[in-house]
Amino acid sequence: MNKFEDILSQEKQVSYAQRDRELFGFYTLTLIAQEQAAKRVKTRLWVCLILLITGSALFFSPINQLMNNLIAHLGAVDIVDIVKMALISYGVTGFFILFIKRGFRVFS
Repeated sequence: MNKFEDILSQEKQVSYAQRDRELFGFYTLTLIAQEQAAKRVKTRLWVCLILLITGSALFFSPINQLMNNLIAHLGAVDIVDIVKMALISYGVTGFFILFIKRGFRVFS
């Protein structure tokens, strides 16, 4: 602490002359504006987080019900149905790859 007190006493002995009061005022107002903007951003982020969590909870509750129904249905799936789903998915994927390589654009 002794070193800190020495530095503090040295700074108290030095007198600083304010050369440009308008520049100092502008700098001070800029710092205040930055702090207020940071508080506004922080508040907005919290509000967005709360809205995102609430919206997710509202949208995922029906999906949970659908997933339960899908899982109940998947208990009755046999190997033939799995092969059919694989063939269909590979066919659709190949179809899209073919259109992508030819340069087919849906939204042009």
